[in-house]
Amino acid sequence: MPWVSLANNQAVTFNNLWDAVNIGVFIQKQPIPTSNECITKADANDYVYINTSYASYAAKASNQLVVKQDLQAATPSNVIVYTPSTGVYPLSGSTSVSTSGTITSYYSFDVYLYVGFNSAGLNSGTVNNDSMLIVPQPAKSISGATITSFGQVITSGIAQRYILTPSTTYNITLTKGDLLGGGSTVRFYYSLCDLCVQFPL
Repeated sequence: MPWVSLANNQAVTFNNLWDAVNIGVFIQKQPIPTSNECITKADANDYVYINTSYASYAAKASNQLVVKQDLQAATPSNVIVYTPSTGVYPLSGSTSVSTSGTITSYYSFDVYLYVGFNSAGLNSGTVNNDSMLIVPQPAKSISGATITSFGQVITSGIAQRYILTPSTTYNITLTKGDLLGGGSTVRFYYSLCDLCVQFPL
């Protein structure tokens, strides 16, 4: 059942919650399972940004089911949100794979976004063809980087990064084209200033 068809006193399922994200009612924190199982108070807070101080929500125990009227959307702060529309995130495997979706920074200042490769179970090889693309800007990529140790993180660097402006939503595609397996992954990394520590998203 679509979110808009739910009565205020009806219990919310994971599928209802996903639909609410899809139509812009809530901002997703992490991928929502496909299920007709009803969600609890704890589930709601795990999967979407909500106002946890909202009276009817706050009054419930964490394992109690919530109804539509218990959930009030909240805008996150000091976080970057990637919402995939195709594919999974982060990317792994030894074949070329991609994920597309939207990315929004909820910091009050510009944030720097990189594509990052984690070598995991690999300690040698060359990383090529890992990229991110925000249309209509040129693609940013990792190419020709050498793996020297297990679990090594290689990011695209200053010349190959995007600047995310506050509260702007971008359509973005991330591609793992290196064909390297061994548990290696590609994901977004970000930093709060140039030449700063980079954090995985």
